[in-house]
Amino acid sequence: MTGPRTLLEQLVRIPSVNPREAATSAETPLAEFVAEWARARGMQAELVPVQDGRTNVVVTLEGASDDVILLETHLDTVEADGMTVPPYEVTYRDGRAYGRGTCDAKGQLAVFLSAMETVAAAGVPPRTVVLAGVVDEEHRYVGVQEHRRTWARPPLAAVVGEPTSLRMVVAHKGCMRCRITLRGDGGHSSEPWGRSNAIALAAEVVAYLEGDDVQDALNARAQDLVGPPSLAVTMIEGGAGPNILPEACTITIDRRTVPGEDPHQVWEALAKDLVSRWPDAIEVAEPHIVDHALGAAESPVLDRFQTVLRSHGLDGAPVGVGHGTDASKLALDGVPCVVFGAGSIGKAHTADEFVPLDELDAACAVITSFIH
Repeated sequence: MTGPRTLLEQLVRIPSVNPREAATSAETPLAEFVAEWARARGMQAELVPVQDGRTNVVVTLEGASDDVILLETHLDTVEADGMTVPPYEVTYRDGRAYGRGTCDAKGQLAVFLSAMETVAAAGVPPRTVVLAGVVDEEHRYVGVQEHRRTWARPPLAAVVGEPTSLRMVVAHKGCMRCRITLRGDGGHSSEPWGRSNAIALAAEVVAYLEGDDVQDALNARAQDLVGPPSLAVTMIEGGAGPNILPEACTITIDRRTVPGEDPHQVWEALAKDLVSRWPDAIEVAEPHIVDHALGAAESPVLDRFQTVLRSHGLDGAPVGVGHGTDASKLALDGVPCVVFGAGSIGKAHTADEFVPLDELDAACAVITSFIH
């Protein structure tokens, strides 16, 4: 049997950095490893092309029923530049495994694979278990969208592998990101009188977005599990030279949505508001990133997951988080989802990313019991 620690070592050794907009097959070597590993243990495995040579991997453990329980996590990691630990070799220290992806999310992939191997060795599980390792979760989510297009019918429920500190996450925020451009008159900076300055106009917009009226309206929409929606200005670009009045200045905003908010409608309302306030000077581009929020679902399968957590001495109370996951995309097809995994989201994407070994083992025990 291959425990999650050994598997994690093997997975981390295979770089799978998200290529962002580059046309490279970044995650495919990892997908190929997973497929070969699963086939060697009698499971079915398929590589599913997504784009640019990048492939999802789908592993199936046939059960006594055709009903499917989905285990889903992502193959890609963020960049490894500036890491203070070896990124592609697991380092052990103080009860932790360090390396890129140990927490987000190769640790979760190791847990799922190890649990499936243990269950397969014990006999036929009550339901068919499908593991989907998908590409591009860290950028535009094309992997999970492709997986949604390829299933014959939605699964009964899904466990999405992400670091949750062994908590049962049932709700999270979504996001809408767009660029807002302000236009000015331009001209020589020695004669600014009577000319509109695009950077100054952008400053007005930022002050409005960060002001009490907008923030109070967001706070009024707070929800129990995830809190209020938020809006932050995250990028700014403008000006052509130190002695030229800027003709344009562009800001990027990150608007986090809560369950029940449609990100496209959020954009439409924001654009209408801003254009009404700066009618001749502003352009609000359509969103370049949209992600839906996840609302808590009711399901006997998820109730069973909660029971399993408690049977292992863990906190089974449902919680919400502020960041997004693939679960919200699966939920668009009516799939009840829980997000669960070892490690803390606070260590994801960091220079010394790690996962606690005891949490890795505990997560594997939970998923094994849940499948049984």
